[in-house]
Amino acid sequence: MRRIPPSLVKTWIFLIKSKDPRLAKQKFCAYRKIRELFGNTDIAQLYIEQYIDRDIEVVII
Repeated sequence: MRRIPPSLVKTWIFLIKSKDPRLAKQKFCAYRKIRELFGNTDIAQLYIEQYIDRDIEVVII
C-alpha cells in the first residue's frame, strides 16, 4: 500500500465521527475511502498509530 499521510486519515476519521448534517457528502466520501483502503476505522486508527511509532508491529489474526 502506498503511504497515506496520517493527517489525511485522521481527517477522514473526524468526518466519519462528525454529527454535522452539512458534512454528509464529505462523510460519505471519507467512509468510502477508509473502507476501500483499510476496511474499517479501527484498522485506519492502527495505521495512524503505527505510522507515528514505527516500533509498533501490527499482526491481524
